Amino acid sequence: MDRKREIFEKVLALVRNELWEEPLGCSVSADDIDEVLRIAHELNVAGMSANAIVRNQLPVGDEGAMQAWGLQKKHEQNHIGMNEEIVFFTDFLDRRDLKYYLMKGQSYGVLYRYPAMRTIGDIDFYCPEENYEQVQQAIEEKLGITMAHNKSEIHDNFDIEGFQFEMHSRLTSFSYPGHQRYWEGLVKRELNASPFSIAINEKQVTTLPPTLNAVYVFAHIMEHFVEKILLLKQLCDWAVLLHANRDEIDRDALERNLSKLGLLKAYRAMGAWLISKLGLPADDFPLALSETDGRWVELLTQDFIYWIERRRQMQRIEGTAAGFRHSLRTAGIVVRQSLHFFQLAPMEMLCRVPSMAVWSFRKRMME
Repeated sequence: MDRKREIFEKVLALVRNELWEEPLGCSVSADDIDEVLRIAHELNVAGMSANAIVRNQLPVGDEGAMQAWGLQKKHEQNHIGMNEEIVFFTDFLDRRDLKYYLMKGQSYGVLYRYPAMRTIGDIDFYCPEENYEQVQQAIEEKLGITMAHNKSEIHDNFDIEGFQFEMHSRLTSFSYPGHQRYWEGLVKRELNASPFSIAINEKQVTTLPPTLNAVYVFAHIMEHFVEKILLLKQLCDWAVLLHANRDEIDRDALERNLSKLGLLKAYRAMGAWLISKLGLPADDFPLALSETDGRWVELLTQDFIYWIERRRQMQRIEGTAAGFRHSLRTAGIVVRQSLHFFQLAPMEMLCRVPSMAVWSFRKRMME
């Protein structure tokens, strides 16, 4: 096993231990603690990895132990601060009877065995079209915040106490128009029929119902997988969502919706990876898997390692690239991923480059 694969497998072992308390089956020493935490950071699972190192008292030396402990404390503080802002903001919306749905992020984070160890990102929420402008107006007038209108036309941005909020007018975008139409209809049906909430700091916060969420989390994963580079944290989110809602997800409806959206084969292939590499209990996965699905596990693992090697270079390019150069970089990712994994979601991958070209043109026209 080469060194990069060895370190990646150690990170996976630490994450499995965090998610399910699975025995480690490996060790991390003072000689490789820096590499392990660097790769964990690249994959957005640094807090989980550090927590597993500290809990299991791994022999990483005094300096390594302090490094892991520092990551623990940083994640705990971020978690506390973010939850406070979510409660403040959702209280603000609830008092005005404005409809919203917390999505991604902490709506998954509360499902973890150690929620504070999930690396935080933005605070994302979806506002239906009927009161989107009212929410926007309330934020700007009552909170005195000027929102940044994102050229993607999917969300607007604003900050509260240093935390980045994204207000979405659409949950996600599909490349094939037929899939997008089906998705929009599905969202309306599910949200009208199935109110659902989770507890954050003992406050009930509205979020997506389990069966819809089981589709949405994967649609978001596929977007990153095809054009933005997939992070291990996103697969952990999917795994804990399936585990926590294994009795609430309508498995027949899930399979039907995935088929209509062209994602069924990809869902099964990556599900095989969740079970094989991330340790998701097989009974928690809502679809039946075949031997063919399992054949994708090694290819997906190799893809993870491929992007680990190039992630820093890509981030440097992204930091300096603008306009055409940035679009070219993204197109390169799409072409590579489509060539390697076309069979998993043919219509979405076939339509991705043309849809990106249209989006890029619209963005430039707005500049």
